[in-house]
Amino acid sequence: MRNSVIKYTISILCSFLIVSSFFGNDVLAASDAGRTAANFLQIGVGADAAGMGGAYTSVSRGASAAFWNPARIVSSGATEISLSHFMWYQGIKLEHGAAAIMLSPKLALGASVTFLDYGTIDAYDVNGNSIGQVSSYDMQGGLSLSIALNERLSVGVTGKYVGEKLADVSASTFAGDFGFSYQAERWSLSLAAVNLGPGITFDTEKEKLPSAMRAGVAVTPFTPSLLTSVEVEKRMYGDMVVRNGIEVSVREQYYLRGGLNYFPQNTERKFSSGFSLGAGVRFGKATLDYAFTPSDSYTSDDLHRFTLVMTLGH
Repeated sequence: MRNSVIKYTISILCSFLIVSSFFGNDVLAASDAGRTAANFLQIGVGADAAGMGGAYTSVSRGASAAFWNPARIVSSGATEISLSHFMWYQGIKLEHGAAAIMLSPKLALGASVTFLDYGTIDAYDVNGNSIGQVSSYDMQGGLSLSIALNERLSVGVTGKYVGEKLADVSASTFAGDFGFSYQAERWSLSLAAVNLGPGITFDTEKEKLPSAMRAGVAVTPFTPSLLTSVEVEKRMYGDMVVRNGIEVSVREQYYLRGGLNYFPQNTERKFSSGFSLGAGVRFGKATLDYAFTPSDSYTSDDLHRFTLVMTLGH
C-alpha cells in the first residue's frame, strides 16, 4: 500500500512539472529590475523553498518563516536554526542564517541575516587607469515576532535593517514585513506584505524598496505525504508572479520537491524556464536540503542551493 502511494505521488509530481513547464511563461530576470533598489531582498532563501518554486509563504515554518512569513515562525513549535548557501557565476555568493526561538507555546522570536557578496571588482579612474579592486555587497538583518492567537490563527511582524555597499558608496534603510496565517487540518492560507519601507538613498538619489504582497495556499489533498502549494505575488513596482510547488515525503525522512514560477505578463514560453527540483533528507534533528534551478529567474544561470536546518528542542 505504501509503495503504491509513493508511486502515485511521484507520478503526479512528474506530470505536474512537465505540463507546467510547457505552459508556464518565460522568466529570465526580475520583473522590477531598474525600478527598485535592494532587489536582493526578493531572492528566496532556503533550498526547500527553492525546490518548490518559491511557493512557500503558506508552507514555511520555524526559522525559514523569518524570510517568507513571520506569522508562521510559531508554527513549528520548536527552537531551530537554518543555514543556507548558494553561489552564482564569477564568485558571487549568498549566505543566509535564521533562528526561531520558542518563548512560549504561543509566542516565538525570529532572527535572520542575509549577506550577498559580489566579491572584488576591478576599478578604474576617469582616465581609464586601474586603481585596484573594490568590494561590493548587500546585507540585511531582521528580528521577528510571531504570535499564535489560537490553535489555527497566527500573526507576525519583522523589522529589518537593509544595507548596500559599492566601493566607497554605501546606503542603508529600515523595512518591515507583516504576516498572517490560518492553519486548518489539511490546508493553510497565508498573506504577507514584505519589504515595506521609506526607500534607500544613494548620495542624493532615493530609490524604492522591492515591496510586495503575497498570498499562498498549501494543501495536503490525499495524504500527509503529499503537499501542494500555489502562491501569487504582486510586486508594488513590478509584475505579478505565480508560483506552484509540490513535495512528496517518505516516512517524514526523505523529500522530493518540484516547482514552477512565472510572470503571466510575459508572452514567451521556454521549456524549463522558472522550473526547479529539490530533495531533502532528515537525520535525527538535522535536515539537509538541496535545490536546482536551471536558468534561475534572478541570474539566468543554473543555481545549486544547500540548506541545513537543526532543531534544538521543543
